[in-house]
Amino acid sequence: MDSSIYITLSRQMAMFRDMEATANNIANVNTTGYNAEKMMFTDYLVNDGNRHKMAYVQDISTYRDLQEGPLQVTSNAFDLAISGPGYFAVATPLGTRYTKAGNFTLRDDGALVTMQGNNVLDQGGQPIFFEITDSDVKIGENGIITTRSPQGTTVERGQVGMFEFADEQKMERLSGQMFKTDQPALDPVHARMLQGALEKSNVSPIKELVRTTELSRSTNSTAKFIEVMYDLQRKTSNSYARKSQG
Repeated sequence: MDSSIYITLSRQMAMFRDMEATANNIANVNTTGYNAEKMMFTDYLVNDGNRHKMAYVQDISTYRDLQEGPLQVTSNAFDLAISGPGYFAVATPLGTRYTKAGNFTLRDDGALVTMQGNNVLDQGGQPIFFEITDSDVKIGENGIITTRSPQGTTVERGQVGMFEFADEQKMERLSGQMFKTDQPALDPVHARMLQGALEKSNVSPIKELVRTTELSRSTNSTAKFIEVMYDLQRKTSNSYARKSQG
């Protein structure tokens, strides 16, 4: 097979994976706390056997767009957003996980939980509970929770955990919203918590749709090129076969 076809196929396969990432971004355009996923490509050189180098396309990794998503004000006391590089900690059956999605609610036992029912953890890694009589819930930018008792006194209910990591790109995405990591969870330095708001997905629908169109056109072009090259090779092979028979 002509080396140009191999090179084109490497580009085609890379674009297919790019299309998968783009499609996933579009599917999560309304997912709270979602960070867009991008592909990282590079060239790698291979000897063609004649002391020449051929440059192939290789997708070496994916990375997250860490730009903050727009804030949506909800005025719900248990909707939280983090400004800066922080994450909420969540207890799951498989261990502690981290998320940017702060659309929380209260369980019947007063526990602060995610929409999936997993406990939201405090700065010490423990679940957070409210009393049924608590009112006027306030959560400060440091995550400190205060409520008002039936007697009108202010009561502190703990601190919503907020954690930073040395390298966010090394966090493994488990779903659109959840991550795990072996890195130590660090106390916040730059992150600040906002009550009554949610960080929306940072995906730009228009940019992703434009990207989809560009990738679709490129894959069609490379497919046509491969088809033409195959046709030329077939005609060349048939021509040699007829000459040998003659």
